[in-house]
Amino acid sequence: MTDLISSDLDDDMKNSWGTDPVIFNALNKEFNFGIDLAASKNNALLPVFFTKELDALKMDWSTSFRTLGTKNAFCNPPYGKGYIKRFFNKAIEQKSKGVTSVFLVPATLDAQWLPINEISEIRIITGGRLSFYHPITGKKVNGNTKGSMFVIFSPSTMPLSIRLVDRNELLELGANDKFNLAA
Repeated sequence: MTDLISSDLDDDMKNSWGTDPVIFNALNKEFNFGIDLAASKNNALLPVFFTKELDALKMDWSTSFRTLGTKNAFCNPPYGKGYIKRFFNKAIEQKSKGVTSVFLVPATLDAQWLPINEISEIRIITGGRLSFYHPITGKKVNGNTKGSMFVIFSPSTMPLSIRLVDRNELLELGANDKFNLAA
């Protein structure tokens, strides 16, 4: 059977592509995430996650961390119209409650949804495009049409920093347990 391509998906499925667990693991080594903010049962990367039905945009993320020992959240938000901006607005609200949120989004520095004055850090991924997991087949799909970046909202009052991170280094870090970005 031929894999479905993006144009064959309904709007709900187009917003449900999964993050490469190896890329996630590279970041998780640094941030020790407690919650996956936009997941499904099929693509959740953490035991604690919000689904479309639980709707992270209506939740107080800070109260969800009570028993987790961390206030760090990961999110590969739906890329459909308006979703990224809504998630970023929620992250701005939640950082005042001590929550650090890390988002995987398209590398579009001039986008209207990018609230530069509220962001702590942007990490632009270089050296190639990330692959994502198909929402129906669960298979890794190469050929992403856009670059990606991590946008980090933290309670820190430090000015915005922008840096480049190499995709292959992230893949190596995520596949190798002896590395730790926080060290």
